[in-house]
Amino acid sequence: MRRNFEPQPRKIIKQMMNLAINKKVFDRPEPLATTHGLLLALLGVLMCSLLSACATSGSRTAEEKIENRAQARWDALLAGDVETAYGYFSPGYRSSVSLIDYGVELRMRRVHWKSATYKEHSCENKVCDVKFMVGYKIVRALPGVPTFESQSVVDERWIQTDGKWWYLPQKQ
Repeated sequence: MRRNFEPQPRKIIKQMMNLAINKKVFDRPEPLATTHGLLLALLGVLMCSLLSACATSGSRTAEEKIENRAQARWDALLAGDVETAYGYFSPGYRSSVSLIDYGVELRMRRVHWKSATYKEHSCENKVCDVKFMVGYKIVRALPGVPTFESQSVVDERWIQTDGKWWYLPQKQ
């Protein structure tokens, strides 16, 4: 003889549902249906939107933008990404020096950059001077010296054009 067996968890859930329906738990008004609940919900949404507006403050400040762009340029140089590094040059520089010429110039240098750490910057109008501590290695610097490693502060000039910051190299 086979009995109709129902697993224990299902049985408990059914009993709880019957109890809830019989006690009319589901007929209670929702907390948001009351005036007090609506005001609290509205206040919560307003506070969240104000806090998020303060946190993002529209867009990044000019100082954050220049720091990020300058560091991104050095990160590209250190990674050997010539095309990305070239993209940070000012439009005027890019119109006079091609990507190929810039790539050849980089590869011909005996200096190999090892690290670059942002130090500080100072801005006046739409021109910023940015300083980096750059670690480097020079291959075959002197006869009998295979490599020379050191670090030095590098000054860069960045200009703002059409709302974007661009690297402006010194004339050589």
